[in-house]
Amino acid sequence: MKEYKTMRISPDEEVSVIETLAVFGWKLEDSKEIYNESSEIVGVNVDTKVKTYGDGIIGGFMAGWNGDEGKVERNVAVKTEKKVTHYVSLRFSRETSSKNYTRLKELEEEYFRGDGAKNYLPLPKKPVVFTVIASVALAIILISLCTLFIGAQAEIWEIVVCVIVPVVLIPLLIVFWVKYSKKKCFAIEENENRRVYNEQCRQAYDKRVKEIVEECVYLNEENDRLQKVQ
Repeated sequence: MKEYKTMRISPDEEVSVIETLAVFGWKLEDSKEIYNESSEIVGVNVDTKVKTYGDGIIGGFMAGWNGDEGKVERNVAVKTEKKVTHYVSLRFSRETSSKNYTRLKELEEEYFRGDGAKNYLPLPKKPVVFTVIASVALAIILISLCTLFIGAQAEIWEIVVCVIVPVVLIPLLIVFWVKYSKKKCFAIEENENRRVYNEQCRQAYDKRVKEIVEECVYLNEENDRLQKVQ
């Protein structure tokens, strides 16, 4: 009895994929290269121009006769976008009744699980927007306070605003930047730990891959010997 696997891959990956799956007992049954081109309209530009009759007696006569300034010309330009579909469709088969089928399947699953590396943490974004808004607001408040020293009259609500806004914005700015600094330091430290961990995982995985390939080669050779005997 056989099991089947179909894949769509880039033409550049065809050879490596066939060789990799052959290690786990998969045999190539069919290979088709698909290449299609299609165009899609993404926009239309209409360029309108007026062709005048010209100056002089004849031009004036034609304009008066037709009741317009001249002839309207429209040039239509259609924008298209070419889409290319290019891939290779592969079909594989593998004997499920072979002696070492179960072990080959286990090794294949372990191989494609990868090295278990951890993704790196993104660095936090600086609170730039809030900083700009707060800076503008504080600048306005500062200008407003300066006007008090040149004899300008201030309403009570203006004085309250001039006091409350800095009291609120300045602590918030400090809190946002402190949080940003802590998150950044944590991300940098964590990413360094993950870099070391990923390097260890990669080395262990590379070593394990060699062991998997060697074992699979032996199992495939044993299956071939058994088939010849039968």
